[in-house]
Amino acid sequence: MSSSPEGMKSAVNQPEQALAAKRHPIQVQLTAGAERALAMHPTPLLLELELLFSCMIRKRVRFPASPHADAIPVPGTDPRLALYFHPVCTKVCAIADADVPDLMTFPLRRVTPFIPRAVTLDYRKGAWVGDFHYPQELR
Repeated sequence: MSSSPEGMKSAVNQPEQALAAKRHPIQVQLTAGAERALAMHPTPLLLELELLFSCMIRKRVRFPASPHADAIPVPGTDPRLALYFHPVCTKVCAIADADVPDLMTFPLRRVTPFIPRAVTLDYRKGAWVGDFHYPQELR
């Protein structure tokens, strides 16, 4: 097996990794605006917690219509949200916060330590905004 991300089989596709990801629910913190918008949302809101490994690490909460095929479903404390964790990497160093066209799933051997512990969610100016965290007090 190659050591490059392209040549490695993605560990996030392994069933045991998905089961390990369910060990702790992600704490969900909602602003008043998010509470109001979520109350009017007819189905669970999909959040994809993207952790980018490049020359720097970037974390991003995405709101796609459907999760990436390699994203791992993770439990949260709010049933109105459908949470997925998706570690990704780039072929070249990407420092900007803009979308990166060559993203690929990052092959983590141990997924659980990288799954966020908390998500904050807001709804401002007609758009969802989120962030995720790894607070020590939740361990």
